[in-house]
Amino acid sequence: MPKKAKITTRDIAARCGISQTTVSMILSEKEGVRFSKETVETVKSTAEKMGYKYKRRGVRETNLAQNTIMILVPSLSSQYYTTIISAVTEYATKKNLDISVGITLREKKREEYYLRLCIQSDFFGVICTYPPKAVDAINAYYKKHPFVLMSDYNPELKVGLVELDSYKSGEIVGEHLLQLGHKKLAYVTTPLNPNEYPRLRRLEGMKHVYERAGLPDAVLTLSLTDYQWQNYCTGNRYYDCGSLLVQEYLKQPCGVTAFVANNDIIAIGVMDCLQKHGYHIPQDFSVCGFDNTLPSAFYSISLTTIDHCVEEKGKVAVDMLRSQKEHLSGIRDEKKSPVLRISYEPQLFVRNSTGPAANQSK
Repeated sequence: MPKKAKITTRDIAARCGISQTTVSMILSEKEGVRFSKETVETVKSTAEKMGYKYKRRGVRETNLAQNTIMILVPSLSSQYYTTIISAVTEYATKKNLDISVGITLREKKREEYYLRLCIQSDFFGVICTYPPKAVDAINAYYKKHPFVLMSDYNPELKVGLVELDSYKSGEIVGEHLLQLGHKKLAYVTTPLNPNEYPRLRRLEGMKHVYERAGLPDAVLTLSLTDYQWQNYCTGNRYYDCGSLLVQEYLKQPCGVTAFVANNDIIAIGVMDCLQKHGYHIPQDFSVCGFDNTLPSAFYSISLTTIDHCVEEKGKVAVDMLRSQKEHLSGIRDEKKSPVLRISYEPQLFVRNSTGPAANQSK
């Protein structure tokens, strides 16, 4: 059976006995022109009877994604990522931009899914808050779309970078504890996979400080395996990580006087576990974290931690996306948009969870 021909304004004009231009202007409700009420009603009723589809003025389909930034996070179980989302959202709103959040679980296939979604829906751009795995897909995306990474530098990624200098952060914590007389530390962390640059770089920074001080074996690593991370941590996974690893360490202690956790929530798990076993902080053990999230400043916690200037970085990431968008849209005259790399100096917040090493205070 032959396919039914699509009705056009020419067909309607022929049926009504008027010009095609008149039909087009009536159906599009063109401003600045007028026709008799009878003619307008005739054209519209004829169009409806013939099955012609037209859009009334002011009923245009709008693509809301064009003004929406996609923020990629691995999960929402760490307050570090919710803080980033909040900072980006607050600033983006002032720039008339909306926010959508994509939870990737650190899976390459999910990262690629969100990139495809952003291309198909024409999102404003993407901010990734952690070291991604879909390197090739991201580099391809960045050639035509705005993309900013808020994490440690990865030479394989040719994208805009708001740098999280984890190596420097590790050095700062290491120097602080060394000055307090701690000669043996334990780094408490989630799985140390090769692509987890921040976790590894913090460890490298601390080790470097102690190697310079002639203590090459001072930093012990307490790390969950992938299996433990997936199966043993069932509540707040980061809190559980700190508690489980320290509980295992206390079964066979080896002279550690300070624990450095990969983030603040892990550190709080460490502190709770130590206190449940009757230890005092910092008299028996010092504890440090990273990220300076809200709970770290609570009086009952008072955690020494590293601040990454998250709020300021969120603003910069949005502005970098906007700048990239202008280049890609041809608004700016430059022939090629530069790949920007902006870094902030980590800041140490010293609170009550760190003090002189136990053997120094006796």
